[in-house]
Amino acid sequence: MLRLSIEYLRPGLVTARNIYNANGSLLLGQNITLDSHLVDRLTNLGIDSIYVKNPYFEVEPQEILHEKTRKETIKLTQSAFEAFRKSKTLNINSLQRAVKMIIEDVVDNKDVLISLTDIRTHDDYTFGHSINTCLIAALIGLKMRLNEQQLRELALGVILHDIGKTLISQEILNKKEPLSSEEWQTIAEHPTTGFDILRKVIPLPSAHIAYQHHENYDGKGYPRGLSGGNIHRYARIATIADLYDAITADRPYRRAMLPHDAYEVVMGSRGIKLDPVITDIFLENVALFPVGTMVLLDTGEIGVVITVYPKLQARPVIKIILDKEGQKLGENRFSDLTQELTRFIVKVLKPEEITALGEDYK
Repeated sequence: MLRLSIEYLRPGLVTARNIYNANGSLLLGQNITLDSHLVDRLTNLGIDSIYVKNPYFEVEPQEILHEKTRKETIKLTQSAFEAFRKSKTLNINSLQRAVKMIIEDVVDNKDVLISLTDIRTHDDYTFGHSINTCLIAALIGLKMRLNEQQLRELALGVILHDIGKTLISQEILNKKEPLSSEEWQTIAEHPTTGFDILRKVIPLPSAHIAYQHHENYDGKGYPRGLSGGNIHRYARIATIADLYDAITADRPYRRAMLPHDAYEVVMGSRGIKLDPVITDIFLENVALFPVGTMVLLDTGEIGVVITVYPKLQARPVIKIILDKEGQKLGENRFSDLTQELTRFIVKVLKPEEITALGEDYK
């Protein structure tokens, strides 16, 4: 499947994933053939991209979170956040249920590499972001051998790390133009605001995640300029999860990064913004080239990633789809880069490049 920006959608493409809003309502189902009306509807809903079927080879990546879990936990989070906006009362019980479901899926799928594929509307971004950062943080915590109580404290704090943003207007959060100094100051206050809200209702270590998730390992973050081990371990985990999900999600002011580009950003932040030891643990558990990624090999052939090995993410197994002349192959051919050490990936094809490969896509 391909994540394709709205601008590249056209009638005849077929949806590859269900799309829900934060209330759990189905916005658009899987296996629906798009027409111009549906493309316009997606734009009006504030959706920047969707998953469509790949005409060359359709392969479904394994997810850590089941679709049912994602749908239910986003609904619980949205309900709790919306209730807080209205009454300033936080339903911790519903959020603890969401955390329990996420941790259970993470434990069951602890050997599955992180490969996020959810789609969000602009207004639902905060809820989906909370779930994904919680998922990533819980997996990192599990790999760090945190005990059950510590995992619960970590996950609860992470799912609430942006609670301070619920008091900021959507106009500021979704603004496409550069923020004014006053608007930036409003955004920068959300860690302190979140901590003031949470320290009264959840364990203090969990509340410090909201307070410290924008502190940088080198001491150049905010709000207090903490550095290194002075930043709580939970917050150092959360910062990595927060960064990775933020840059791999569509925002009104920029497109989502492809996973291999996001991987490089995280690696480049190691020891600067991010704790280097925890970053290494994360990088061992994220898909550099997720299953379904179309790549160009050094031979000029084009293929689809079908298997990724943990700790060997740069050497996946690839099904060759097109030869170096761009012609479809008549037989199955595979290239296991863990065995064929002289072969390598030259580039990842962008979805719009895939759609331009030939007339078969029409």
